Amino acid sequence: DHLSTLLFSPTKTGFDNLVREGFNPENQSPFTPENPGIFHCGDVMYDNSLYFAELASEKSKILEEAGVKGDAFILATVHRDHNTDNPQKLAQIFEAFLEIAANYKIVLPLHPRTLKMLEHNDNEGLYLKVKNESNLKIIPPVSFFDIIQLEQNAKMIVTDSGGVQKEAYFFQKPCIILRPQTEWVEILDTGLAVLTDANKDKILEAYQKFENISADNFPEIFGDGKAAEFICGKLV
Repeated sequence: DHLSTLLFSPTKTGFDNLVREGFNPENQSPFTPENPGIFHCGDVMYDNSLYFAELASEKSKILEEAGVKGDAFILATVHRDHNTDNPQKLAQIFEAFLEIAANYKIVLPLHPRTLKMLEHNDNEGLYLKVKNESNLKIIPPVSFFDIIQLEQNAKMIVTDSGGVQKEAYFFQKPCIILRPQTEWVEILDTGLAVLTDANKDKILEAYQKFENISADNFPEIFGDGKAAEFICGKLV
């Protein structure tokens, strides 16, 4: 940071951290390493998500293939080793999914390895219950456009992915994070994402909390989708 001429922060939290590091937000051009400029610009990942969301709407057929309609399903992803390789944690997650599926359809793109771990889980009968639950739709891993299309059309997202939890916020979807911590603390601060780890009771509690969340509740903590334009303007 301290060797940089220009520093662009995607969030207010990041900008405030730079100020705490000693950077002066009042510095004016011309900028140099001795007189750096710091800016809260928004997140270029948000720019990309908005751009690719339009393309996904045009190109992806995943909703038809999965047999779901917009805002009528929960998207879930589970792939991290600390969940998939731990039989107890994997069982807790899928037991929660089964309870949720009694009321709401879940679409779950799942890697074959994770499916195999589930099949051999210590919880006797769990795999059979999952296999027989028609409201728990397990599908093969999907393409980038397909996952974006699922994200922007889901009612809610449950994930242990770093990127998906952030994209959930971009598309104004409440998110249940199957991890004990997250790198995106800003979304936790809004109350529109919650850490549950692989704890069945916490997952179900979060699901009940988020059942009736409106898209109007999502503040623009990642900017307005024009971060790249702002950055280019400062560079030239």
